[in-house]
Amino acid sequence: MGVSDDDRYDIVFLALAQNCADTIPGVVRGLDTLRQSGMKVIAVIGENGSADLTRELLEEAAASTGMVSVVDTSFMSEATERLQRMALGRQFLAGYVKKMPLTAMAICVLDVDEPFLEHLDPVVLQSALQRVKDDDVFAVSATSRPTYYDLLAFEDEDRSFADLDKRIQRVQRNPFEYYSFFQNVIYPEQRRLTSDSETRCRSAFNGLCLYEAESYAMGSYLPPENGPWICEHITFNRSVAIGTGRHMVVDGALVLPMPSEHGRRTLPGFFWQRLRKLLKLVTRRLGLNG
Repeated sequence: MGVSDDDRYDIVFLALAQNCADTIPGVVRGLDTLRQSGMKVIAVIGENGSADLTRELLEEAAASTGMVSVVDTSFMSEATERLQRMALGRQFLAGYVKKMPLTAMAICVLDVDEPFLEHLDPVVLQSALQRVKDDDVFAVSATSRPTYYDLLAFEDEDRSFADLDKRIQRVQRNPFEYYSFFQNVIYPEQRRLTSDSETRCRSAFNGLCLYEAESYAMGSYLPPENGPWICEHITFNRSVAIGTGRHMVVDGALVLPMPSEHGRRTLPGFFWQRLRKLLKLVTRRLGLNG
């Protein structure tokens, strides 16, 4: 049986969510803004066993708007390493959407723990959608201001940050070495990747990445056999680049607000931010946030 017009979407958003109750209402507002602009969109969101009202808010949005589909991805907790968890979760969603009775012009991978979608300009997104339809690139990634932030997922012909997670882990135990690493490596590289024009690359994400649907179907978030668990976006984008023979771009016009935790900070501010993050993590693990 063929797919009806009701099952044809301009963009299917894919996201993983855990403890995102503060930002889910903005995600729903953003979807509604895109719908009012004339785009047909839906968000397939994997919920990972949140300790807050994330699941309830998503289910409420699914029932009231029809623009959200909630999928249980709590199995991700079985993986002990963060990079492995993210790869398994995103691979599950990629497989899930393939089985859904719909067709999509584009797939947009999205982070929903930041207010990205509600700040997205529909006209600029339409332009990016047209770009992936033209088949000269397999994907268009967002940038951010005041600077580009997501080094971990970026790779081009000259540089790769696939080992950045391990490098950060090595310096985390020494607070001053940790801060120095950000000052001398992270912040300068973020500035280098901040541009009003497009940046050609092999891999990028930066919170939102729009893929031509057929190109997205060629990718895999899982590393080759016995391969290392690196950033899942690099693994995926490498596989799509090989499958399509094309590149992707970071669009200087597709601008999102940079998450505050990634911004440049003075030494006291840097330590205070890290302490707050640690306290928040401990609180969640102890189940003290309700």
